Amino acid sequence: MNNEDFWDKYLESIKRKIFKLVERKKQNNEKFLLCDLHIHSNHSSDGTQSLEEIICETQKLGFEIIALTDHDSVSIFNDLYNLIKQNKLPEFPIIIPGIEQTVSFKEYQTMCHILKYFINPKSTEILGDIDKLNKSYFTRAQIQFERIEESPVLNEIFNEYNISVSYEEFVNWLKENNLLPDYAPLVEFLAQKFEQKNVPTSKIYELVKKFNNLDECEERKHLRDLRFEYLDKKYEGVNVQNNRRFLLSILGVRGVDDAQFKGYKSSGSLSVDEYGQVSIYDLNKEGLTVFAHPDHLKLNLIPKIKNCAGGFVALELNFKSQQEFFNEIRQEAKKENLALTVGSDKHKQDEPVYENLEFYKIPINNFEKFIKKLKK
Repeated sequence: MNNEDFWDKYLESIKRKIFKLVERKKQNNEKFLLCDLHIHSNHSSDGTQSLEEIICETQKLGFEIIALTDHDSVSIFNDLYNLIKQNKLPEFPIIIPGIEQTVSFKEYQTMCHILKYFINPKSTEILGDIDKLNKSYFTRAQIQFERIEESPVLNEIFNEYNISVSYEEFVNWLKENNLLPDYAPLVEFLAQKFEQKNVPTSKIYELVKKFNNLDECEERKHLRDLRFEYLDKKYEGVNVQNNRRFLLSILGVRGVDDAQFKGYKSSGSLSVDEYGQVSIYDLNKEGLTVFAHPDHLKLNLIPKIKNCAGGFVALELNFKSQQEFFNEIRQEAKKENLALTVGSDKHKQDEPVYENLEFYKIPINNFEKFIKKLKK
């Protein structure tokens, strides 16, 4: 039966397998484990990979351990349960049940992602946090549609191309597509509207820059300018038409929430940091806790939170992060006596994240540090 007892037994079984694997590696004088500890499935709001596709690809590439870490969801483990019951689960890769939880962290000045490993997907604590967050998503969506009404960029586009949107229409669209109001579905909803009217993404970007130059709030203007410089370099020579990630980056610059800039007119930013989600200080203590893709500029905050959520055991080196800052993350991990994990943060089948498998080799001694708490 797919219940808490079943998953307790599954967790004990994979722990034994992992301990044996580590010991065998050490006896054979092997130095590394091939792991991807950050993978999203089609149960994430922005993921498209099925469980079978994830297993097939990682097995072919020789991964020994992987972790399924969907955004604020554990429903993928219903699929895993079915595979187990049908005796279709291969010996490798060993699959660790995990989750990437979105939390509020005021000092971080934006939302924060925390990875949890070796969780019981039927745990009342995990499910309670997910339920609270899911409800808060609708609060955020209401704020975002208020911002859409205030956005000079979107108002100009909507007027010129005769586009209309509403919160009620968005909620109905979510129901039709069985989605929650996360950032990715919101951008998809807007992108479909733009595509129907052949709105050039480049034109939206030009307007974003135009109205940012007119912003009376110098701090907000400066933060956006820095982001635009980064985007111009990242997408140089790339066709951004209908690119959802790019569209989100310009309409909701991460960490630039209008609520932070009191006394100034709303810019219509879709980035909302506080909307009633779980605080990092109240996050459940299940499993092993890891800081996902830490921002190198805010590593100094690690000491403040390292004892939250049951205590952090590691910092993540994320394939999609700016790898020139990895040394800073390594230094902070060493200073705080934390392990390092690696993850692709893969969401889609065609993402080229496995071209360099060396990245995913975790030194045995570091992996032992990561799982040390499991032996207590």
